[in-house]
Amino acid sequence: MRSTTQTARAEAPAGAALAAAFSAFALGLRRNFANWPILMGRALFYLVAMAVLSGLWDKVAAQRLAGTLATTLPSGGLTLYFGTTEWIALSVAAIHLRLEDDIRLGLLEPHLLRPKSYLLQKIAESFGDSFGRLIGIGTAALVALALSGRALPPPAAFGYAAILGVFATMIGVLLFTVVGLAAFWVRRVLPPYLIVQKATFLLGGLFAPITLYPGWLYRWAAVTPFAANLFVAGNQMIAPSAAAFAASLALQLIWLALLSGLIALLWHAGLKKILREGL
Repeated sequence: MRSTTQTARAEAPAGAALAAAFSAFALGLRRNFANWPILMGRALFYLVAMAVLSGLWDKVAAQRLAGTLATTLPSGGLTLYFGTTEWIALSVAAIHLRLEDDIRLGLLEPHLLRPKSYLLQKIAESFGDSFGRLIGIGTAALVALALSGRALPPPAAFGYAAILGVFATMIGVLLFTVVGLAAFWVRRVLPPYLIVQKATFLLGGLFAPITLYPGWLYRWAAVTPFAANLFVAGNQMIAPSAAAFAASLALQLIWLALLSGLIALLWHAGLKKILREGL
């Protein structure tokens, strides 16, 4: 469909834009709680996944293989690490699919004529959706952990992981936003999604803590947005410390700023494309 010629609409004042974004955030949060059967299903899936993963990683850690970093792991630390990373990974809303549908099916154009920023509204709504999942799945995780009788890290580790988990989820939403905006050029976002997904598995530490990798790969992975997305929060369950928390939070804030800038560039480039070539 050929896009109609249009001039740039008047931007809403910053205060009004923030108020609209907060309303979108609240909408996403309330909608998540309203769909509580779906939220319970996600929590149940998380518990089943963790039952399998904990059985596997408990046996791996119990081997204490000589000459490996496994000898330095705390008892049950790997299970708590994967519990944290899975908690974040399952909480990130699939904003890339919404963006793909709106861009590919030509549903984006009516939104461009409205005073509210379409992209900001979508991101804020996805933040609210994701935070609802964080609360629902996190509650199930804590209840299961309390009933498991496992040895727990210091209480501060939970506080560090909770704060880093919130920012990690925001990074996850922004990574998926980058994937969704690829629809301006590739129409279907499955290929870029698979690239980001595999990078998250390897460089984000969803496959294994990146501290177990060879030194060169660890140093490279540690500064990527994928580590800021998952590893830094999970690592607090293995090696909690105030210094590591501060460094991790700084890394997350840097990546939030960089990804926001990248998204702004992609958005404006994508709009120029559809205004020039149509959808």
